[in-house]
Amino acid sequence: MTGFGPRVVLVPDLGEDLARAMEELEGLLLILQGAEDEGAALPSPLAGGAALAALRRLWRAVAPTQGRRAAESWLAGRLYGPGLVEHVPLRLVDVDPIDVATLSATARVLGIGAGGVGAVREALESDRGYLSGAELVVAAARISGLLDLADTAESILLRERLAAAGPGADVVLTPAQEAAYQATAMRLDAMWPRR
Repeated sequence: MTGFGPRVVLVPDLGEDLARAMEELEGLLLILQGAEDEGAALPSPLAGGAALAALRRLWRAVAPTQGRRAAESWLAGRLYGPGLVEHVPLRLVDVDPIDVATLSATARVLGIGAGGVGAVREALESDRGYLSGAELVVAAARISGLLDLADTAESILLRERLAAAGPGADVVLTPAQEAAYQATAMRLDAMWPRR
């Protein structure tokens, strides 16, 4: 991360999994904002809604690339390997490295808060929905890791190929691009395992 403006990253279409995690994380951060409004002292970046604002900006950038949102948008291009084997699509997304760093710090603070006392622990233990508090901490770390994956020659090759094709275009990879896809997909799967 450089912090010098938006960074283009490759994001796999994870269907509704990423959407669900981001929506539930937003719910947790809204609970914490309510606790702060009632006088609870929150650590940075939870204080003042910084984490919530960063998450919302990231979601605005990523949402059109995911699941039904991608299918309903102009970003719904498909990705094929040689022999027309369909792959999980990778899409180009501009993210602000500062927002990604804020989300990473949020995951750390939530992880520490889960074992502590106070508003963070109470929010993590509250009955909010699909994901438990511990699962939300992991989801926050995975989302930030997914959006902060270091560039490799393979990921740069894929970004260039997808950028040349344009948003929403179906792309057929060459054998060299296929090898780059497989290497990049393995790294992305380490951040967010596909089911």
